[in-house]
Amino acid sequence: MDKTRSFSPLSSLPAQDVWLDRLSYRRLLSVAGSLLIAVKGPDAELRKVLNTARAIRRNERHSEQGKAARQALSVTVKQYLERHRGIDTDQILDVPRPHVQGLPAFTQDGTLPAGFFHVTVSEFVEALAFNKHRQAQVKLLFEALTMLKAAGCTKVTIGGSFASSKPKPGDIDLVWHTEGMDEGKLDPIFSDATGLQRQRRLGIDSFSSQENWKLKLCLVQSLWGAGSPEPHECAGEEFDRLPRFRAVGVLVLDITGDLPHLKF
Repeated sequence: MDKTRSFSPLSSLPAQDVWLDRLSYRRLLSVAGSLLIAVKGPDAELRKVLNTARAIRRNERHSEQGKAARQALSVTVKQYLERHRGIDTDQILDVPRPHVQGLPAFTQDGTLPAGFFHVTVSEFVEALAFNKHRQAQVKLLFEALTMLKAAGCTKVTIGGSFASSKPKPGDIDLVWHTEGMDEGKLDPIFSDATGLQRQRRLGIDSFSSQENWKLKLCLVQSLWGAGSPEPHECAGEEFDRLPRFRAVGVLVLDITGDLPHLKF
């Protein structure tokens, strides 16, 4: 079976990413793998091409099949970087983020497009509790929402990997909005400034809207994980031209009504 994948001509790609062609096969795998921190979809093209390249045995990397797999990976990474290069790192928080009703389609990377997407709790559960792992997380989330509602909270904002197509998010990133709340009725677990108690008990990485940095973190996420490119691997201004962050969307849940009954 042919394990290689089709790719676009190199002539259509930005010249500033030729540094990728100078990397060894092993190092290219590492750099491409570091981008997976920003790729949440299990069927994303970058993930598929990377898995194909990883499947080539070391002693076959100089074969025609190995060269084709390497070139396909290099081109795919270049295309990926070009898609994100249009966002100015210094202006990323100023990227237009519309307020829209309903859940949009995920991007090809499995994330939400930039924006605030207002959904009902029922819409949220129906769309995102799509496997047992996520269902278990939603059950714990409902415990947190019940506590917040008791103190008068009317909405929460959810971002991070749970607001993506990632099958097994580590936790649920949540910001609860404090407008109109009675702090005296809030469960003591929400007084933990570090949030560690809530994360351990309820599976939520959560902070109040008074800590604006948390919401900003949900809106702007890094493109690179461990294994990202090093300055010495690039020439001239290539390293400085690399995109660093991406703008993603978040979900805003109205919790003023009764929470729906979970069927799982």
